[in-house]
Amino acid sequence: MLTSDIRPLSFPGTDRRGITLDILAEAITAIGRTPRFTFLSFGEGVDRTRSTPGTLLCPIGRTPAREAQFGWVAQVVEVPQAMGTLADRPVLDLDGARAVPRIGVVRNGLQEVFLRQAGLDNLVVLETGHELALALAEGRIAAWYATEPEIHQQFAAIGRPGGIRTGPALQTIAAWLAAHPDPRDLPIAALQAADGTAARIYRSYASG
Repeated sequence: MLTSDIRPLSFPGTDRRGITLDILAEAITAIGRTPRFTFLSFGEGVDRTRSTPGTLLCPIGRTPAREAQFGWVAQVVEVPQAMGTLADRPVLDLDGARAVPRIGVVRNGLQEVFLRQAGLDNLVVLETGHELALALAEGRIAAWYATEPEIHQQFAAIGRPGGIRTGPALQTIAAWLAAHPDPRDLPIAALQAADGTAARIYRSYASG
């Protein structure tokens, strides 16, 4: 399965691998398979899944533009999206976002789509959350729009825990497990029928 470092939804690890990967690892184990995750940048994961039959990808957001490009296996969890800034006053809404000089977003992400559809043209597109955290810490962007927990965890990963403020959620996005439209021998039906553990695992990350 292809994935990306999108904390806390997914990240390299053995004990904990992020909300979506922990949920999927349990589901995959429950159907008698061994979970294996390959990390790429989000854009690379999207491109490879679209072009390679028999490929799974998680997490990814579902949009009308992507609808026919993937097979949508299961909704894994819903997560809030917010603006992270170094300033004392967080960005509260889209009107406030329009006044921000440069807002960072990940390439091919739903956050970029959402802001462009809202008429914002002050976006800086980078490949990974790690790059965006560094860009914000170094002042190359003034805000970062992403999954709210990811913003805090990526800042902790670069040695700046507690160094960022996030505003209220501007949207909520469902994280999906997706596949190439030709699933080949993937156990799609078995995964869809696997016992869900999303609420319990999400609470374990929310509580630290």
